[in-house]
Amino acid sequence: FNWDPNYENEFFEVFQTKLVLKTVRESDNNAEYKCRAESGNKGQTEPVRIRLAVPSPEFKEIMGNSAYNIPGADVIINFGVKGNAKTTSTTLLWNGKDLGKFGNRGKLGYSASTGELKISDIQKNASGVFQGIIYNEAGMQTQFKTVVIRDAQPAAVTHTTIPTADITVKGNTIHSVRGANFTMVCEGSGNPTPTDITIDVPDKSNAKNLLEKVNQGGKYIGKLLIDSVTESYAGSYNCCTYNFVNGKRYDACVAITLAVEEKVQVTQNSADEEYSLVIGSQVYGTKGHALSAACKATGLPRPTINITRSNNCGVVSTITKRNDLEFVDNVIIRVDYANDTGCITDSFKCCGTNVIQGITYSDCYTDIVVSFVEGEKPNRVKIENKGAIASDESLISITANLELNCSAESFPESEFDWSYRKSDSSSTEWISPESYRFQITTTKSKGFTYSILMTLGTAGDHLSSNDGEKFDFRCIAKNPFGSSTHIKTFQINQNTSNQVSSTVYMSLAVVLFIIVLVAIFIMYIFFLISSGRKHKSDMGCISCLICKFCEPKTAPVEYNDSAYAEKVYQMKKVDLYPEMKQITFDDNEFDRTNTVIFNPASDFVEERMFTMNTAAFKDPDIV
Repeated sequence: FNWDPNYENEFFEVFQTKLVLKTVRESDNNAEYKCRAESGNKGQTEPVRIRLAVPSPEFKEIMGNSAYNIPGADVIINFGVKGNAKTTSTTLLWNGKDLGKFGNRGKLGYSASTGELKISDIQKNASGVFQGIIYNEAGMQTQFKTVVIRDAQPAAVTHTTIPTADITVKGNTIHSVRGANFTMVCEGSGNPTPTDITIDVPDKSNAKNLLEKVNQGGKYIGKLLIDSVTESYAGSYNCCTYNFVNGKRYDACVAITLAVEEKVQVTQNSADEEYSLVIGSQVYGTKGHALSAACKATGLPRPTINITRSNNCGVVSTITKRNDLEFVDNVIIRVDYANDTGCITDSFKCCGTNVIQGITYSDCYTDIVVSFVEGEKPNRVKIENKGAIASDESLISITANLELNCSAESFPESEFDWSYRKSDSSSTEWISPESYRFQITTTKSKGFTYSILMTLGTAGDHLSSNDGEKFDFRCIAKNPFGSSTHIKTFQINQNTSNQVSSTVYMSLAVVLFIIVLVAIFIMYIFFLISSGRKHKSDMGCISCLICKFCEPKTAPVEYNDSAYAEKVYQMKKVDLYPEMKQITFDDNEFDRTNTVIFNPASDFVEERMFTMNTAAFKDPDIV
């Protein structure tokens, strides 16, 4: 109920109804709907008429800013309108004037249904701005097209790549480092504007199908994305375009050369062989067996390499090859030592150079040292339980990872074969560690090798969950001179941690107890010293234990202040302890006299002697 203030004590019931037209059609224009309300014998009717609004005008397409052509050509400009063109009026202007002022600059033709303006046999003086204005009762839109008519110009193409931090551009040559990302750009020009532009890439280049074409400002621009440059991108890129002048095709091309460059780098190139081992710059060989040591120079353009040797007991050979995987050029120098060589040691140094854009770059590798040692089969082979937490390393915790280390001494270094079996099994067959249960890692150094066998989970998961079950593990170390085997038995144990507590934890408790006692004793001594009890008589019953911390208690030395009566000393305030709170002393702790204080223990030389005009403390240790 709604209260009407014009009628006191009266209320009126208000009803509201709504009619929804879900789809309005053009036939609904000017349709009339009536709403009637009745109360008793009275009623009222309210008419509602629908008028369809005219939408704002829109052009069918957004035109480019400019059009370029030659005298005598046909130019077409589309000022077409979206929707119902009957509700829209169109006005066409040239350089702000009615098209009637266009004169004999060309033959005009306009289609009201399509909005297409065609200018046939256009003349050079027809250059200017053509403007289309469309409007109706809802609004207005306008669009411009600049037409440039100039003499015919056959197609031409230029290279316009922009240099970056990773590339330099010299004319039609691009110098790029490996891994660079950049965009190769060439522009086709001419009048009429070129019809297309293409960039042909080398066969091995991965830049195919990455060309973007843009028609802009009377030019056709080609942009080729070069991503993560490798040597396969090097070569000649041909950028071509064309146009038609008076029906004749004119082609233009430019060759762009991409040079991929990399500064020379020299590295060790020796490798482990049956009778040799490489560790860093050291190459170890076995006496009586052939050995090869090498270094490698890498770079673009291909580098040159030279070698400096300490002895001449090996044969030097140079190998130049192309590595198609890395897309780099390699030069390798190798020194071959025959099995009957008299060399015990040798060393050589490798240096390489290459030239990039007229600049020479060089690099050297540290001396490669070759040593020959006596060969021996593996010895001192042993298996150790690296994961043992009990005093008995033959025990394996069921809840921990099994980690066994097999080591051997030999030269050349050993290779290892692991296997295992249940100790109480009737079968004598050894089982190789399965890859889904075990992980094996091997580390080599000169004359020594070790291999670690580890379960990928707990021993209980991958071996056995039965307490007390035993397993034999076998490690075979071998090299060209022979082999050696070691077998060790381990027992699964569920209570390995308990065996530790009875011994280790008791020892740990004793050590901690002693540490606590020492700490308490030190803190007590520190308390005595900091409280001023530095004399033996102040220490009480423990003075005999800490006599080295004591100082003899002597009476203060009396100084004759008259000796300084004629001298003037300037007082200096020294805030040694700005954080110190106020301290209250008893009167008997100091003499209230003007006294010259001399404290030879002061850290400040200038303050060892000064006059205190208020009071002098009796205790010389208080400053």
